[in-house]
Amino acid sequence: MILIYTHHINSRVTYVMDLVFGNVLHTAYTLTDNQKEFEESAFPKIAYTSSFESAAVFIKSNKLLFETQILSVFPDADKDYTDFPKFFKSGTSDFLGYDLFAMVFYFASRYEEYIDNKKDPHQRFQAENSIAFQYNCLQIPFLNYAIDAFSIKLQQKFPDLIFSKRAFRFLSTIDIDNAYAYAHKGFGRNIGGFLKDAASVRLKDVITRIASNLNDQKDPYNTFELINRLSYESQTALQYFVLIGDYGEFDKNPHHHNKEFRRLLKNLSDKHVMGLHPSYTSYNNPEKIGIEKKRLEDIIDKKVTSARCHFLRVNLPETYRTFVDNGITDDYTMIYASQSGFRTGLCTPYQWFDLEKNEATPLTIHTSVIMEGTLRDYNKLTTEDATQLTLRLLQEVKKYGGEFISIFHNDSFVPAQKEWIEFYKTILKNN
Repeated sequence: MILIYTHHINSRVTYVMDLVFGNVLHTAYTLTDNQKEFEESAFPKIAYTSSFESAAVFIKSNKLLFETQILSVFPDADKDYTDFPKFFKSGTSDFLGYDLFAMVFYFASRYEEYIDNKKDPHQRFQAENSIAFQYNCLQIPFLNYAIDAFSIKLQQKFPDLIFSKRAFRFLSTIDIDNAYAYAHKGFGRNIGGFLKDAASVRLKDVITRIASNLNDQKDPYNTFELINRLSYESQTALQYFVLIGDYGEFDKNPHHHNKEFRRLLKNLSDKHVMGLHPSYTSYNNPEKIGIEKKRLEDIIDKKVTSARCHFLRVNLPETYRTFVDNGITDDYTMIYASQSGFRTGLCTPYQWFDLEKNEATPLTIHTSVIMEGTLRDYNKLTTEDATQLTLRLLQEVKKYGGEFISIFHNDSFVPAQKEWIEFYKTILKNN
């Protein structure tokens, strides 16, 4: 066990110690603000405070963890660094030369997303505006790097200390934004599409539309048998996230009362975990999340406890508070649309901290790492380059016993995407 002294125990300090020592290092610790108890203890000891140079391990604290407000804090570090940038430098000769705990708290809490108002057209915080992108560390789990380096240095000081890593986990996730290209969309939507195809003399599309409506197994987006088979053959954990909101510009699944759509979701959920894909419009109307969650639960006859927001539109803190209020325990939204990598700086799951309320919550954040749309559509990578990047990111996660979470969509498994299907098979082989 490790004894940690700090001059003021509060929710931020407790949270970050739980994250570092509990979530990542899997070791016991105790916090104290009693200096006499600390000095007399025989346990390995860390002093985390503004001044305690006599302690064997003294980490000079930044004021960030002892504040209660959200301030305009944009930390910097040396642009030239080895392994990872060191934010919140202490400028002293303390144990690390920077405040690891402030750094972990800042990036894990997504502090910068509360204070940077620059958003893309879908009202998303942009990867290119993130500090990690600017310091070229978005594609490494730099907080895991920092915590690991800290643990090694601690063990050199206290050889009897034992830390353990989590077991590596690979999770393939599939977003069902559009279960069918043509089937079960209703007469109005199909007749409109039919007339457009006919007017453009797209005879093949007309034939496919008719065939799909006669037999949904022939619908090009009905690729679930292939997805399930690839998961089974590679022994890869598979989880679906389904969009079940009302029809809109960006929400285009069949109506939730459609019998065949309901049958599809029930069949998929019988063998695989199914999470909610909150609709595009739930960003500004968070009460829709509860409505959509109940719809999905009624269909699959199971509790739904996980979610990933459609278009990755998360509005902090409102979206996550709504998750908590509606019994969502696990979120998978933390990935940028335009860049692969580690949006939170971590490859290990951890609890979300509500910055405005200054309290830890029961919601677990799972950092997703790659999405086929990012690689293919945003970054315009070839499958060869995408494979190289993905396998490198995969090795980073394996190094720290983290979670590697991939995101694909069922409409990416159509014959026209043959190269990307092969890419998917390649990464599954490396799970």
